[in-house]
Amino acid sequence: METKQISLKDVYEKLLKLEMSLSKVDQYIEDLEFARRTNEAWERYEDGEFKSLSEEEFLEELDKW
Repeated sequence: METKQISLKDVYEKLLKLEMSLSKVDQYIEDLEFARRTNEAWERYEDGEFKSLSEEEFLEELDKW
């Protein structure tokens, strides 16, 4: 069986590509979580389970997201 040599540069480039792919996965996970929470909030709104907040209270809640 013949072994193939790979340069450090090639390894580095492959690691960079992998890192970029993983960051995309992380972004997709964040996007899905935002969509899930938005959907839950919309369902609560439709069920009449919502509350009024002052501007300050709203911004504090928004920071939690």
